[in-house]
Amino acid sequence: MKKFILLTIVGLCSAPWLSSASAQTIKKTPILGAIQENVMISGELIGGKSNHIIVSKAHEHPYSHQIVVPVIDGKFQLALPAGDSEAYMLNPEENFDAGFLRPFVVFVDENVYVTLHPSERYLENTTLGSPLTDEYHRAKADIEQRLSKRSFEVDSLWKLVEAGKVMEEEAAKKDSALGADYLTLQEAYIREHPTLVSYQLIKELLITNEDEHANQIAKQHYPAFAALFPNHPYTATIGNHLNGKFQLEQGKQYISFLAEDLDGNPVLADTLLAPKATLLNFWASWCGPCIHKARTMVPVYEAFKDKGFDIINVAREIRGTESLKALLEREQLPWSTNLVDPNSKYGVWTKYGITNLGGAMVLVDGTGNILAVNPTADEVKELFCGIGNRFN
Repeated sequence: MKKFILLTIVGLCSAPWLSSASAQTIKKTPILGAIQENVMISGELIGGKSNHIIVSKAHEHPYSHQIVVPVIDGKFQLALPAGDSEAYMLNPEENFDAGFLRPFVVFVDENVYVTLHPSERYLENTTLGSPLTDEYHRAKADIEQRLSKRSFEVDSLWKLVEAGKVMEEEAAKKDSALGADYLTLQEAYIREHPTLVSYQLIKELLITNEDEHANQIAKQHYPAFAALFPNHPYTATIGNHLNGKFQLEQGKQYISFLAEDLDGNPVLADTLLAPKATLLNFWASWCGPCIHKARTMVPVYEAFKDKGFDIINVAREIRGTESLKALLEREQLPWSTNLVDPNSKYGVWTKYGITNLGGAMVLVDGTGNILAVNPTADEVKELFCGIGNRFN
């Protein structure tokens, strides 16, 4: 089941595209024991070669918010602030650096002890002391078990496609139907279990995929959960993502934002819009699909740069801009406006409801009206050349 496997394995921009060199640019700062709090994640790592566990909030992007926890004699522990229970992802360092991310999700409602294995031994992971964690993994396992036979059949079909024995359309159709049934079962669980686990599942639906049905499920159930958990961090996070996703449509006004230039000066995006049209390129130095999409826009920029068109890069970076500057030097993109949202300081991606799967591109006119979301290069050309005399 290709389409919805990311609901179990986190979908990240970097995953298959992250080179070992890129991984090594991430500066890691262990914080073991830095602050004593009364809620602990502790445990042991069995097997593998990792010297650290990478911890981040589930299912937010670990390249924007991460905690690096040392593994000492096979043991690790992390103190977290007491308060509202939230879910965290635990990734052994070797899997994180290789881009193979099947994180183990743990709810920190009380002190929890985790027996963790490398990602390829994910099913052997266990926890003690966290009923919410147990509920979460039971819910996931039950859905996967109910669909396991069909999932196997779909995976087998894709292998036949790769071997040239089956048409891709046949596999894609069955894959799509399986994905729809996965969402149906997940929605049923959310509807029948008004718990924090279901709230986490709603969060995953928004952040880890682009499926419109998933977005609608999240939108439908969010109000009830927001009323149940009015002060929980998920309420603000999910609300912001929903606002971004459903504001980001053709014909609506783009969402104004602050970011920084490469010298660290705050810049209001409104002041940079070109007279006729601007393509906002939300990307990052660690996001392979984003970089590929940016390359496709080079001919468009060259054709229209002197006719009231511009492209603005808005990067989501962690721990400085060195990786971004190296990317810009390597790519030599012809447009020159580069903004940065360092460590998600301004929450730009959240404002725009952008998932972890490949950034986004938004074409706006000179007054900020949205003309297209994630357009191809040909679509940008067509729009700029005056469909309906839009630019005349």
